[in-house]
Formats: sequence, structure tokens, C-alpha cells
Amino acid sequence: MGKLRLQFTMFHKPFFSMKGSYVVSQMGAEKQVSFNNGLDGSIAEDCFFAMKAFTQGYSFNFVDGEMWEKSPFTLWDFIQQRKRWIQGILLVVHSKAIPLNKKLLLGISCYSWVTMPLSTSNIILAGIYPITCPPLMDFLCAFAGAVNIYMYIFGVVKSFSLSRFGIARFILCICGALSTIPFNLIIENVAVIWGLFGKKYKFYVVNKEYKHDVNKEPITV
Repeated sequence: MGKLRLQFTMFHKPFFSMKGSYVVSQMGAEKQVSFNNGLDGSIAEDCFFAMKAFTQGYSFNFVDGEMWEKSPFTLWDFIQQRKRWIQGILLVVHSKAIPLNKKLLLGISCYSWVTMPLSTSNIILAGIYPITCPPLMDFLCAFAGAVNIYMYIFGVVKSFSLSRFGIARFILCICGALSTIPFNLIIENVAVIWGLFGKKYKFYVVNKEYKHDVNKEPITV
């Protein structure tokens, strides 16, 4: 989420699209841009909306606050969600309705995601078939990997509240989330490969129904 916050607070433009949760929009702007954008805009509708609004000259900003959101409850839902996201963003990147100069950075980001199986396989293949690389290339690869790990850790830390969880539970949640990095790598690779070769226009609805005690704090799903 760091790159999304940066683009909105500094440039007020959705260079890398936007996340569709808790979007505040002027009614006139929403009607003008519309979420009804055909097949290409039906899978990652938030991404298409952002890029279309960008094309039409609308500005964006970031609302600093804390929100509640429910993640997918099952492994199957999680894989399907990731698959839908990459398929939907690919449709946006290849859509003729969005000019190239508006979606260039989104395209670079998306295809970095698409090539994830290649970069992940290099973890194993580099040990089996080592290739001598210039020090600069080694540094750039290590730097890119370190940035990704940092972003993951930063995202995990921001997902939990120290004041609400307490120090012991906070540390436990952080350690638990970080221990799932190898598992998440596998899931992401499965989703990417499936997304590339699966049906692009199928929208999988993640079931987030949740029975909640009315006496407790409400949860937005």
C-alpha cells in the first residue's frame, strides 16, 4: 500500500491504480467515469475506474485512517482472489480504452507480478546452475528482493495495532505472519500461472459472510 499512498499524497494520480476498499468519490465524478465499463472493466473494476478517471483528468488523494476489512476465509478463496486481481489488471493494461501513457507504470508493475514464477524459480536454479554476474547486477537483484521483503514486513506491521492487541499478541501476530512468507510465495505463483492460462472474464465472488455478535464492535466485510 506504500506506493498507493505515495502516488496519491504527492502526485494525486493513480499511476499504479487504486485499491477498491473504502473509496470516497464525488457523485458526479462516479457517474461520469462509471463502473460500467464492459468486459475489460468488469474483473478489476476498481483498477479500471481509477485509470479511466486518470485519463479524464480527475485528481486523487489519500484519506489517512484505519479501516476494518475481512480477508478470504479459505485457501481456495484466497487463490481465486489473487487470480482474479492479476487477470483483471492485465485486462486493464491491454485495454484500448486506456491510453498507454496513463497505464505505463501500471503495466510495468503488473508484468513484474506476472514474471514472479521466473524470479521465484531462480532461488532454486541459481544454486544448482550458478551464473557469474557483474557485482552491479547482483546488487540490483539483492536490492529488489530486499525491497519486496521490506514491503511485506511493513505491510504486516501496519496490519496490526499495538494499542489494541497488546505487546505480546502483537509480536505473536507479526511472527506468525512472517512465518507464512514461503507459503505465500507458493500461493502467489499458483495464482499467477492460473491467471495467465485461465479464463480472463470469469469473476469469482469471495464469500465473506460473517455472523457477528451484536454486542461486540461491528466488522465491515
